Formats: sequence, structure tokens, C-alpha cells
Amino acid sequence: MNLKIILGVAGLLVSPVAFAQAAPASSPPDFSLRGFATVAAGGLSGTTGGGTNAPVIVRTAMEFQSAAERLDIRDKKLRDATPRVIQVAADIDLGELANQKGGAVLKNVGVVTVRPNTTIYSAGSGATLRRGTIEIHGAWNVILRNLRFRDLWELDPTGKYDQLGWDYVRITSAGKASSHHIWVDHCDFGKAYDGQCDIVHGSDCVTVSWCRFAGDERGPHKKSMLIGHSSSASNFQRDGGRLNVSLHHNWFQNIDDRAPRARLGNIHCWNNLIEGAQYATVSVTKCVNLVENCCYRDTLIATSFSHAKDSVARDHAGILCIVGSNNENPRPPRAATQADERFEQENNFKSNVARGGLRFNPPADFSWADLNHLPYPYTLDPVDAVDALVKQWAGTGKLAL
Repeated sequence: MNLKIILGVAGLLVSPVAFAQAAPASSPPDFSLRGFATVAAGGLSGTTGGGTNAPVIVRTAMEFQSAAERLDIRDKKLRDATPRVIQVAADIDLGELANQKGGAVLKNVGVVTVRPNTTIYSAGSGATLRRGTIEIHGAWNVILRNLRFRDLWELDPTGKYDQLGWDYVRITSAGKASSHHIWVDHCDFGKAYDGQCDIVHGSDCVTVSWCRFAGDERGPHKKSMLIGHSSSASNFQRDGGRLNVSLHHNWFQNIDDRAPRARLGNIHCWNNLIEGAQYATVSVTKCVNLVENCCYRDTLIATSFSHAKDSVARDHAGILCIVGSNNENPRPPRAATQADERFEQENNFKSNVARGGLRFNPPADFSWADLNHLPYPYTLDPVDAVDALVKQWAGTGKLAL
């Protein structure tokens, strides 16, 4: 039996939003940048990456590292100020760099640390980056598009997957310098040991759009996207007012958790498709999350504002507002053994604030006049069109690059 729970609008929606019909199969949607990555902050008017510079073509791990880290520029002060567009023109094994801690099976793992003002993309069906991490480490104005990420997983016999910090994309700070204005678009993330795309340590003004996050024949991917690395009291100073992240038209498929799990920030999810998850969208530790016209299917907990140690009982809950979204064929609840788990099940796919009363967290680094509404325009597709639209256009090979 196909069961569907629909959570509709609670209160007036007066944001600059227009409803649109799903695009016909022969016509791609508008893939322009939307969301928090467009907001003026930190001396930037938006996210442009390397701009219109001619691309540097890379085909090997060494070429990619040199171009992304500006190793060809001797003056370190000039590296951050030199915009660059990088085209990945072949599949690359980042493990050849062997500059990240290896595992018991996967011995050689690489990491490339991207400098500011960079666009990294591949053309056509998309190139694959294997056995490595793209780290945006205290950098700004970075765009990643049409890239495929694979082969960064090995079995952890403990089942915890907390010994190795292998993420495909890690957006984080470098000391007091936070990453900001990052756009990850039309990428395809396979099974990884840790996160597929993590946004942590006070990163800000980030948009992730039209991406696919998935497990594989070996089983679900465990932890897709973490926003906000800790709920400790000391972390409020760094992350407070930051972690403003937009997620739209993404496809989470065959995962266990984190679509996303978010702390402290402001998260705007719209038109995402989540198929198969134990715990999908979790907003805790004062995080404010607006979920609009998203489709959840085959999940145990579709959305939650209280989870594990970040619970209502411990005053670590989040704010969750669900508008116009579906929860289809939810998994039957498990026998709850703890009060926190029972509370989460009872409030699965329920808002704890109406749309009219929603107020986002004040930002730290930009002006946001009306905290009841988003600081950018966007377009909502009808929730019943999300399945076909996202499956057709999310992931690599969908852009004319």
C-alpha cells in the first residue's frame, strides 16, 4: 500500500517564491545559483569562483593539486588573490598523493586543499575523483560542478565509522578563517567512510544543489551530510550566526543518516528527494530548518527536531518547519527503549513551529532585514513533481559545460 503523509502550509507564505510546473523532459530547468551562496557577505556580492578565466586543464593528481593549491605561484600572498578555473579532463586517483592518513585496506588516500576564488568542474558526463578529499579549508568563493566522487570507503568492523575522517568534500575553517560562499552543484557522491559533503566549523553562505548522494550494492552510505560539527557550548561562539546553508533539488538515495544532520545554523531545504534512510533530516542544537516541498520515501525518521543527546529533554532541540512536503511509505517504528527515542518517533515529520511564526537565527556576517523570510529569491517546484524532476536532472552529465 502506498501511504503518503502530506504536511501543508502553516501560516501565510509571503517570501519571494513562485510555484512552477515541472520542466518537460527535453528542456532542462534553470540551473542558476540560488540560495545562501548568493548573499552579499564577507566582502563578496555572491559566489563566482574563478570567474570567466580560461580553464587550466588537469589530468593527473599532481596537476590537480598544483592547480587547486596554486603551487605554481611562488608568492604565497598571491595564491589566494589569483582566480582560477580548473577543468578535470580525466578520471583522477587522488590516492597517488598519499597525503592523508590511510586505512587498513585503503592505504593511499589523498587530499587537495582548494585556494579561494576557484571553480573546479568537468565537462560532459563528468570526471571521477577517486580515493581522496577536496578540502575547502578557510577558503572563499569556490565552485564545484559536475564531479563524481568514488572509492573512499572501507569496512569498519565496529560499525561506528569514526576512526578515519575521510570525506569527499570537507568545507571547514582554518583557525579563525571560515570558509564562505561555496557552491556544490550537480555532483555525484558514492559511498564513503565518513561524510559525503560536510559543512562544519563556522562555514557560511553555502549552496548544495542538484547533487546525488547514494550508497551502493555493498549497502547504504552511513553519514551523508553533517552541518555543524559539534553541539558543545564552546562551539556556539564559532558557529553562532553562521552555517547558513541552502539544499535544493538533491537526491539522497540508499543512505542511513544525515540528509542533513544540522546544528546551530539556518538550513533551507527545498525540492529534495530522500529515498531510504534511518534518520533523514535532523535539526538540533538551536538549528532552524525550513523544509519546503521535499519528498521523503521509505524512511524511519523523515525529520526530527530532537535526536539522541541533542534532545528536547537536554535543551538541545532545534527548530523545524515543514511546508508542502510528503512522507511516503514510512518505515514502521521500532520498539522504543528510551524516552528520547519515543519522543522522536511521536514527532516524526512534525513541525514544532508554524510557518508564520518561524524566525531564523540572526546572521553573524551579513545583513538580514526580515528573519521571518529568506534573504534571497527562489522557485519552488510542486512536491508531486520532485521525484521525476530530481531523478532526471540531479547528478553528473546534466550540464552543458
